[in-house]
Amino acid sequence: MRHLAVSNGEYVRTSQLRSSLLKAARNWFDQNSFMEIQVPHITGATGSCEWFPNAMPVDMFDANGAETKMFLRQTGQLYLEAFTVAHNRVYTIGPSFRQERKVTDRHLCEFTLIEFEARDFELPGLMDHIELLIKSMYQAAIGLYPNRTLGSYIEKPFNRITYKDAVKLLQDNDYEVEHGDDLGSVEEQAICVLLGNLPTFVTHYPSDPRPREGGVIKFFSMKRNNGTTLCCDLLLPNAGESVGGAVREGSSKVCKKQFEESYMYDHLVDQGVDPAQFNWYFEILDQEEGQSSGCGVGFERVVQSIQATEQATSSIKAAIELPRSPEYLVP
Repeated sequence: MRHLAVSNGEYVRTSQLRSSLLKAARNWFDQNSFMEIQVPHITGATGSCEWFPNAMPVDMFDANGAETKMFLRQTGQLYLEAFTVAHNRVYTIGPSFRQERKVTDRHLCEFTLIEFEARDFELPGLMDHIELLIKSMYQAAIGLYPNRTLGSYIEKPFNRITYKDAVKLLQDNDYEVEHGDDLGSVEEQAICVLLGNLPTFVTHYPSDPRPREGGVIKFFSMKRNNGTTLCCDLLLPNAGESVGGAVREGSSKVCKKQFEESYMYDHLVDQGVDPAQFNWYFEILDQEEGQSSGCGVGFERVVQSIQATEQATSSIKAAIELPRSPEYLVP
């Protein structure tokens, strides 16, 4: 049983690694003028990401004793955006909950999410900050994992490639992928390998609000330009997509339109959740304070990418001592 393995010391190194990485992340944020913010863990639909059916419901009761459906948060992004109006650079570290229904080596129902948001950089600056943050965490791990592979992640610049060019790269190497397809784990790993087995940013995904099944879906609040989204995913070798970030749409009118065109809006209506739950967010945008840029870092994916520098295969279940997934729900 996993709890016995933990108590017997089999995950000591994992705990040491996780502790070192979180300390390094907080130190990096302090050194770069980010304020730590605590955001709610119990939210309305505004705590959800682009695919609302994965939201994890919680039964709450309002002031009149009536039962009210709320959710465990997947992201604190919209709350952080509000805080940037007053503080500019902010971040939060906490649990993210996702209703996973299948057993995989890539997903957890509860994982640690590192999120930051600011108003003084756009997409190139956002990628610069993500790279520096991840490298600071890798540097903190080098004492526990002293190997050349991890050293190369620290020393060499991360790759940057547009989604369009990434699709062409895959096609040129006999991968069956078309423009508009979402990239799966096989394609993500192939991109890293084909570009020198280094961490790689993929940018400017298509902005189709209603792609065909299996197509790219991006959160409605991401800024769009000429058919693309001003966004980036960071792919880590042996872990895949580990960071998702974007420039936010600063116009309330445009953002509302993108919201109403999104699959999320349909999901809310289908499940009897009032889309007006997002009105507070649009009120923030109505202040016309402009846009922010930010991201979410899947902490366990970063841990997994480090562990994989010493082993041929890796699972996200090894990146946390007591994983929460369909096959690990106790103790």
